[in-house]
Amino acid sequence: MTRNTTSDEISRTDPDLDAPWTYATTAADRLSLPDEIEQRILYPDHRQRITVQFERDDGSLGVCDGYRVRHDDVRGPYLGPHRYAADLTGNDCAGLAAAATVSAALAGIQFGGAAGGVAVDPTTLSRDERVRLTRSYAGSVTGVGPDSDVLVPDVGTDERTMARFVDAAADRVDGPRNAAVAGKPPAIGGFREMPRAGGDSIAHVTRDVLETDHDCPLSDATIAVYGAGTLGATAARLLEFRGGTVVAMCSDQAGLTASGDENGLDTDLVPSYLERPGALAEYDDGTMIGTQDVLQQDVDVLLLAAPATAVTAQNADAIRANIVVEGATGAVTPGGQRVLEDRGITVVPDVLATAGTMVAAHLEWVQSVGRDRLSDARVSNEFGYALTEAIDDVRDRRERCNLSWREAAYSVGISRVAAAHEVVR
Repeated sequence: MTRNTTSDEISRTDPDLDAPWTYATTAADRLSLPDEIEQRILYPDHRQRITVQFERDDGSLGVCDGYRVRHDDVRGPYLGPHRYAADLTGNDCAGLAAAATVSAALAGIQFGGAAGGVAVDPTTLSRDERVRLTRSYAGSVTGVGPDSDVLVPDVGTDERTMARFVDAAADRVDGPRNAAVAGKPPAIGGFREMPRAGGDSIAHVTRDVLETDHDCPLSDATIAVYGAGTLGATAARLLEFRGGTVVAMCSDQAGLTASGDENGLDTDLVPSYLERPGALAEYDDGTMIGTQDVLQQDVDVLLLAAPATAVTAQNADAIRANIVVEGATGAVTPGGQRVLEDRGITVVPDVLATAGTMVAAHLEWVQSVGRDRLSDARVSNEFGYALTEAIDDVRDRRERCNLSWREAAYSVGISRVAAAHEVVR
């Protein structure tokens, strides 16, 4: 292991979760929607704020704010992320919910978008405190159910969170209770594939854009991954497995770049090292770098997979990738987007890159509601088909209307939601 100390660790900032509103408003204006429909799309249907109280291990009372924001259900029940994050706000949830609506429309599934969670740092909680927190939230939030609003795990939550929610809310859910959440453990009807759906989606979309729009086979591509959590690590492993070369990765504390190895980093090993920065010295085939350095790698693809703002107007000039794939909502600010566009850098937006999460959640919901197990082959086929259709639809709109990938994605998504509102108006 060698060390490069030319740059400091990045200052972690919250993701720009107001950004989806900016993009949705621009898309609605471009589509010249009737005022009534535009107002329906640009404002959430329902905001819920609750007080989440739970007992701490020392006997004291923990009190946190909880949220669930439901954006639009004209195409079907609400579906979207449930996260635990220290600085989570109602406005953050509104932005995530709007992005979920657009992503569901792009994926072609009959759901609208919602988002929520608790303003808490999950790393400060013991296992028992997490259990009590989740049960308190489940006992307080209203309107969750298989035909109304379905929760999906997100930042700071996982399949166990979903299982605890279902158990705690059992007497308050109409219909098959397990269908009120997706991303639950297989033991209670979840998909084995669900935890990797986001990373699989990113890998699928990245390869398609690389090979179709940039005439670059994945086998010739170099990739830097900003964020080594479940999402980034899964995407990195799949991209490497399918032929790509991952040359740099980082956690929120440190990064690694491949040194003298044409095969790049070992994506099966590196994420575990990055979880323990003190162990990085044990990794022999890489150089320790700062997280900012990962953003500035000269690569074909820069994948942003950390739940934080990564590219802004201030640092976008330093990006050297040909393609930036936004794996986390708000990772690229509108100002950063403009700079990247002006420089001719392709930006694949989160609503397209991670649309597979919505597809997988929908398929799990179908299985839970119908109580019939979907075969692995069917899940794989429908997942791939839905993503390919979404990419092709966005690509077609982009080329016909001379739009960026983000503009085209929001244009397609918002137009589908608007069409549904027009029918029921």
